[in-house]
Amino acid sequence: MKNLVRFLFILLFPLTLSAQQKIAAQLYDLKSERKQKLYDLSVNFTPHGDEVRVQGDFRDTEGKTAVTEVGVIRNENLIRYEIVRSQTGEKGLITVESGKIKFEYEGADGKKKTADEKATGFILCSSNFAAFVKAHWEQFQKGDSVSVRYAVWDRLETVGFTLRKVGEKVLSGEKTIELQMKPTSFVIAALVDPVHFWYAESDKNLRVMKGRVPVKQMKDGKWKDLDAEVVYTEVQSSVSK
Repeated sequence: MKNLVRFLFILLFPLTLSAQQKIAAQLYDLKSERKQKLYDLSVNFTPHGDEVRVQGDFRDTEGKTAVTEVGVIRNENLIRYEIVRSQTGEKGLITVESGKIKFEYEGADGKKKTADEKATGFILCSSNFAAFVKAHWEQFQKGDSVSVRYAVWDRLETVGFTLRKVGEKVLSGEKTIELQMKPTSFVIAALVDPVHFWYAESDKNLRVMKGRVPVKQMKDGKWKDLDAEVVYTEVQSSVSK
């Protein structure tokens, strides 16, 4: 069960775009007070008609790619998500179509597994997370809880979570709201720590996230799950041709 949120979370910026956009973030050891940087993240958003392609690349301090995520969304809805975790040799694919969500997983040994389930509720993953937050912003501001089914690629299933606003905070002179994401199952909630996000009220963009991320950390000769503080630092836009 500790691997339940291995995939959670690097969250992306709003995805309703008329131009290409790129963001950058740094991942720090959660307890280092931003003194121990572990990874860099770059995310590129490319509009294609009524869809947006979202690619996130995680690189270690030597510039080597550790994880690549590629998602396709339409408005706030997930169409496709693919991940390659080069660190461990694992791959995953999620597609949502005709009321069904399909999973494909390939382990480091090359063995493949598949599964599918009925797409009930709102299907969420990292690629459409920011668009989802923006679409439900007023509900969060009113204190409402919003339920989702989070697609966990390496478990080949969706898991229920609830998001709600739990506070406000000024970060670097900027007012933010704090969202908490917590499993709906009491059993899972007892084993999995909630994930916290701070979104700026001015533009509804993510500024800081604390929780499980898709990259891992080498400890004692083994790749271990990583909880990190993710700080978003840069946004660049260029008009699409």
